[in-house]
Amino acid sequence: MKRKIPVVFILLLILASCDCQYHLSGVVLDKLTKKPIQDVAIGKTDTTDLENPFNRKVMTTENGTYEIYGVAGRCNEITMFFSKDGYETEKIIFPNNSTDTILLQPTTKQLTATFDLKKGFEILKLEKSNDYPSSDKDTTACINWTLDKLDIKKIIQESKPISGPEWHNLFGHYPCRIHGKLRQDSTEFDYSINSGAWFTVSSTDTTLMFGSFKEDNNKYFLDSAWTEEEMEGKE
Repeated sequence: MKRKIPVVFILLLILASCDCQYHLSGVVLDKLTKKPIQDVAIGKTDTTDLENPFNRKVMTTENGTYEIYGVAGRCNEITMFFSKDGYETEKIIFPNNSTDTILLQPTTKQLTATFDLKKGFEILKLEKSNDYPSSDKDTTACINWTLDKLDIKKIIQESKPISGPEWHNLFGHYPCRIHGKLRQDSTEFDYSINSGAWFTVSSTDTTLMFGSFKEDNNKYFLDSAWTEEEMEGKE
């Protein structure tokens, strides 16, 4: 006499067979400075959802790297949230076994740095790169674009702080940038000037964004800030 297998047992086997292991790895960088971000919380839910029992997090290392192993009901797409105070939370959908670079956008909460536009500073180092993530992949226009230390000091001293939305809506984002280090009083800062007429000044835990609005300084860039009239025409 054949023994019947319980239907519940069969269903459990079917469900178990649907689960599969996944592996994700990569690095998380500040979108503006391209510096690695430590202690970014990565998980299947937003960090605000603390009541969720599945809110287990993997944290990025000192170098911004992460490696995640787990089991999911489906393996062709794995969804993860990347969260950290001072940055916009990113929801990323990965293919299984992928290695990715994640760029997090600083929020306006970070606009509290000690760098002061009204105080003097010294340019310690500068170099040019064509590595800023941009929808414009053509770097031909970058060939002849350059700035010297005097240009950089003038641009920084005559610019204004901007918010995240202003940075996104009013300025062009080009692949070419001039970046390096500057010192104000006894503190060193990293700076990065995009040829789209904006720049950042950052320390270990703070990033400030600035935009060049002075018409006389448009000659230093490949593009200039949008005016209110231009924005209205764009809409």
